Amino acid sequence: MTPVRTASPGASKVWLWPNLLSLDAPLVALVWQFLFARCFHIAIDGTASVLLVLSVWLIYAADRMLDAWTGCGCLPRHHFYRRHWKTVLPLWTAAFLFAAWLAWTHLPSELFGRGFALALAVLLYFAIVHGIRPAWSKELAIAILFALGASTAAWSAIRSVADIETIVLFSCLCWINCVAIEDWEHRHSRWPVGVLAALVAAAAAATYPHRPVLSVAEFLSALAFIVLDRRRLRISADALRVLADVALLTPLFFLPIAGSLR
Repeated sequence: MTPVRTASPGASKVWLWPNLLSLDAPLVALVWQFLFARCFHIAIDGTASVLLVLSVWLIYAADRMLDAWTGCGCLPRHHFYRRHWKTVLPLWTAAFLFAAWLAWTHLPSELFGRGFALALAVLLYFAIVHGIRPAWSKELAIAILFALGASTAAWSAIRSVADIETIVLFSCLCWINCVAIEDWEHRHSRWPVGVLAALVAAAAAATYPHRPVLSVAEFLSALAFIVLDRRRLRISADALRVLADVALLTPLFFLPIAGSLR
């Protein structure tokens, strides 16, 4: 089989910069926050969106800086933070202080409580992953925290099991994203990505009568992972890394109409 090609640190393309700067994950979280909110008919305060973007960036940037400092990882994003952490760290600190101030002074108490609980869970994640360094994979923890964070503002509007299922399916897509990237970048096959994505697609189709917009968005993301997995040997590792996040941007197709549907 032809191996997936890994780009050298100096071969970064313009389209790879959102990944190097940890901007891709905040964008994914933001579009899903909007989609959950519109489908659940919840008004999203601008503060909640700004805090979501900042929080996701802070988590991903911190995770990668810690990996870089401890010598973990040899991919372009790790090389980037290993070379530029002295520039990133002051920006990270300023963003953290601004996010803490914004949350304390502007978030409604209920949303602040949910966010605080998630923040404690994130701290526990960092303590375990970067402190204890367990043998188990961290992808599932990342996926659950990411999905909960993106859907936090919509929790108060959950009315049925189908609503919960859409959040669970989104967390499954986030997990597939993580394990697919891990497999594709390191040229091994721990997980049958295509099969997992097909199962999520089938489950999303089953929720269509209850939440059509969310189910179709999740179905299309799952379908995108199936296509990428089938073509992974023909695409560079860097391109696969970017396309794995692009696969989760399907809400962009539905946001204009989501408010009038479910």
